[in-house]
Amino acid sequence: MDDSNNLKRILDQAADAYDKGNWDDATELYTQAYGMRQSFDINQGLAASLLNSKRADEAEAVILDYFNYYLSDPEAASLATDIVIENNDYLLANQMLYFYATNPLSTIQKTFIDGFENRVRISESRHIRSFKPRMKQIEESLNSIVTQPIIDQIQLIRSLREFDIENYLRSAKNLLGNPLLHPLLKSETVENLFKLGINEDIDISFYGENKKFNPSKLKPILSTSVYLEMCDELEKILVDSENEVQLENMRSELSLYAAMVYPFGEDIIKTPTLWTRVFLLRYGLLDESLVGDDPELPEVKKWIKRFDSLINTFQQ
Repeated sequence: MDDSNNLKRILDQAADAYDKGNWDDATELYTQAYGMRQSFDINQGLAASLLNSKRADEAEAVILDYFNYYLSDPEAASLATDIVIENNDYLLANQMLYFYATNPLSTIQKTFIDGFENRVRISESRHIRSFKPRMKQIEESLNSIVTQPIIDQIQLIRSLREFDIENYLRSAKNLLGNPLLHPLLKSETVENLFKLGINEDIDISFYGENKKFNPSKLKPILSTSVYLEMCDELEKILVDSENEVQLENMRSELSLYAAMVYPFGEDIIKTPTLWTRVFLLRYGLLDESLVGDDPELPEVKKWIKRFDSLINTFQQ
């Protein structure tokens, strides 16, 4: 049996299990199918099965693979809202509401958005009443967050997703003002504020400097000029490369550099093309003569060495 016929057989079995309410079987079969072919349709089947299996946290992780599709498809958007609310992820719920408020879609009716917002507010209010003791513990832990292992810091910050906007914003400001918090954790927090549409000046400790930024004036990390220019240079130099996996891995590494300097990328990555060349030189994919004796070179090498050390610390 070829792969396409095998996939169809598995999907038929998954749909049958789902229709019969055998959520665990449906989840297992959709997981198997998704491993064979990633598609929006299979993603929805897997997410719905996980939700019905009371595994909303895993369902949310699944829908993030195709989240823009979920936002614009009426039926899928309904599934996404059910998952997000069930998972008590009010950060993502409020980011979705801001997206709909600023990006009207012909496929999504206003009645759906109003209904979603009403559900969020009711769920948020009920959840916060019982969550308050835990919220207080989390807020206290944020004061000493840098004394914890990185993995615990990540989990602590992720727990803020259950906060309402007011409390999330207060905690985010606390994090961004911490001079010792890892830059990748700060950039995630900054981007979350952007996705909430926060329109006020926020203080941030940025590599020893105290700066201010307005989240609503930003772009997502992967849309910043610094990142896009680094990737443009990467593709120009490796134009003949047929290894798409290699290119994608390198784009991912460059995205970490872009995140490390967010939201003030141009302050450090002043010449993105040079950064890409130095990056490729390190992998032996560029002749040293093409880097030359650019006067910025020592500074770029210094920052890259510093960033590599911070990234290694984060990934350990």
